[in-house]
Amino acid sequence: MKRIILTAEGAAKLLKAQKLGHTKTLASLDLGKTTELVLVGKDEFVFRGETVSAKELERLKENTCYVLEGGFKSIDFFGEDTNLYYKLKPTKDWPTLTLSSVPMHRFKRVSPKEDSKTKLDEITLIKGTVLDTCCGLGYTAIGATASAEEVITFEKDSNVLRIAEYNPYSEELFANKKIKLRQESVADGIKKLKSNYFDRIIHDPPTVSFAPELYEEAFYEELFRVAKKGAILYHYCPNPGKTKGGLFWPTIQKRLEKTGFKNCKYGEKSSGIRCLKN
Repeated sequence: MKRIILTAEGAAKLLKAQKLGHTKTLASLDLGKTTELVLVGKDEFVFRGETVSAKELERLKENTCYVLEGGFKSIDFFGEDTNLYYKLKPTKDWPTLTLSSVPMHRFKRVSPKEDSKTKLDEITLIKGTVLDTCCGLGYTAIGATASAEEVITFEKDSNVLRIAEYNPYSEELFANKKIKLRQESVADGIKKLKSNYFDRIIHDPPTVSFAPELYEEAFYEELFRVAKKGAILYHYCPNPGKTKGGLFWPTIQKRLEKTGFKNCKYGEKSSGIRCLKN
């Protein structure tokens, strides 16, 4: 059975139904993907046959996703092996992942859903084989399967995949047979991939401080090697120096051009560079 996932916002709607005297109500127990019937009592709620007290719902805090496992527990933990704090953070649509409070998606001006769509739009028409270098919660890998034949994606951090297993919007990452998930660093794994293999590549790395090796020319040379002639590459460009008046994407553009990619153009909407292997 699928896990029951709830936020403070979802709990507030249930508590409101209880206050109005309803004996049952429709609610989403998977962060907005679907709705189902929840029984409402005087002091408790019944979720798929499991009774939870109203006080349990009242204690849920904002900006946190909770899973029902003998009571509602926050989906967050400290990774002893990485010294990072992992959390599934709700947004207006799909949740994002934060690593020690650093979000892995844009979610303020655009939502994670919109963010993923703008990145996929940069490599349309999506076809053939796709490389998604940095899996995370799997949104771009899942989105690419709509028209791709195969999607290979890498995720080196088992803690990230542990979070993804709780995320309703990451289900296809583990269930879709088009997706080949490799649990290793793409910096190492890409060296094992065939040359001239991919029709489309999405390189959406974490910030430079987390993975500087994914911004180096040596890695870009590997991206160029595995790309087919005519392949499209999209490279997301974080802006660590934006608040200080600097831009990072021109540096990335120069490195990609030096590697051999052509027609490298920055798109402000997606905050990344689209280029070709001619």
